[in-house]
Amino acid sequence: MEKGIFSKVFVKYPLEEAFKKIREFGFNTVQFNFANVGLPSLPSHVSKEILEQIRKACEKTGISISVISGTFNTLELDNETRKRNIKGFKNVVESAKKLNVPYVSISTGSFNQEDFWSPHPDNHTKKAWRYLLESLDEMLDIASRNEVIIVIEPEQSNVISTVEDTRRLMNHYRSPYLKVLFDAANIITVDDFGQLENKINSSLKELSEYIAVAHCKDCLVSMREVKFAPVGKGSLPLNQYLKELKKYYDGPVIMHGLAEEDVAFALKNIHF
Repeated sequence: MEKGIFSKVFVKYPLEEAFKKIREFGFNTVQFNFANVGLPSLPSHVSKEILEQIRKACEKTGISISVISGTFNTLELDNETRKRNIKGFKNVVESAKKLNVPYVSISTGSFNQEDFWSPHPDNHTKKAWRYLLESLDEMLDIASRNEVIIVIEPEQSNVISTVEDTRRLMNHYRSPYLKVLFDAANIITVDDFGQLENKINSSLKELSEYIAVAHCKDCLVSMREVKFAPVGKGSLPLNQYLKELKKYYDGPVIMHGLAEEDVAFALKNIHF
């Protein structure tokens, strides 16, 4: 498996300097965000000059881009905002094609219009699925025309939150342009307290045929809450997770949910 990290962990640096620091830590690849070149995550325009800047930074540092973030709320209720988001997503996908990046990551959305990483009581209704599928129909058309694969991440606060949700979505589309970004921290709930390894292992087995990208994130789990923590400082058996992941997967594993000052500790304690 290839060791990677979110480029946004180093967003305060110019791109080439950020990639040099990432390389110095021993990473080979990144999940890229256009924030690293001063643009929104869903840019309204990506110039040839920006794309060339990214290419040169990769060439000079030896860092590859495994996946580009194209995340927005697929359950956006304001029509004009939704149109802008789809346009921005299209720009990300077209940029991925030009940069020879195979994957663009997305959220499956929330009816919480203030923060789509937060839950809403209607997220698991027929209405939520209808909104999600309407967005994905359009997004998959864009992805397929550019031969770029969308990777969705099961997430507790979003429409797709469980293994069962994920398989249902995959079975609905049966598309080579829709795969899974697996993050052990995002499939854990308070009900899994005391059996974290079992939950992770069973989820990996169930979703193994769909996994195209993997994350390495951590969280603190109690009977009351699941709270994200820097990698290596939470409750998850991350080394066991990575060992199990290797049975099914040999692609990029992207660290995130940590600050630059947490990276050395994470690398000391987590073994890829």
